[in-house]
Amino acid sequence: MSSTVIPNQIQLSLKLFTSFLKIGPTTFGGGYAILHVIDKEFTEHRKWLSSQEMTEITALSGAAPGGIGVNVAALIGYRIAGIPGLLCSIFGISMPTTLIMLMLCATASGLSDNPLIQAALMGIKPTIVALIAYAAVRMGKQTLKHPLPWSITVTCILLLLCFPIHPLLILGIGTMIGLVVEAASNSSKHNIRDQQEQGKHHMM
Repeated sequence: MSSTVIPNQIQLSLKLFTSFLKIGPTTFGGGYAILHVIDKEFTEHRKWLSSQEMTEITALSGAAPGGIGVNVAALIGYRIAGIPGLLCSIFGISMPTTLIMLMLCATASGLSDNPLIQAALMGIKPTIVALIAYAAVRMGKQTLKHPLPWSITVTCILLLLCFPIHPLLILGIGTMIGLVVEAASNSSKHNIRDQQEQGKHHMM
């Protein structure tokens, strides 16, 4: 069995590498701008992940240090093909960006004042906003199904807009609320179970 698993893992790792190599050049605007591209590639095209799994990976990646694009690639790679998949995914998504940045650094001094470059950037910036908004809406459809998630989202947006608060603190607030709600839910279930057992004893 192990002789079959290893070739399959290698094949999956190579497919992960080529997928992220193709996605890497679309990382204009940061990792959040390519979440929808990664989502479509792995949930709709290859069907390796469900929408729920992709939402969980995105949430974990956003809470971890580092760029969310690389974090998502690492978690997807590990989920699908273990450590080899993780390494191939990170290398695949990082290599195009690194090469593009090297080329830009080599030519930046001569192109920074070019009117065509400035015009292109003026057009790119609004599309980045659209890509990030699309990723947020798609993730929101999976997450914002009850009043509590909506309340947390609105509260965190207001905190970010109105106060100079660190994003890490926002993540901590969300984590604490989730833990408190889960503890309260478990306590409520435990109390209901105890009441049911007491009712059975009284009936006997």
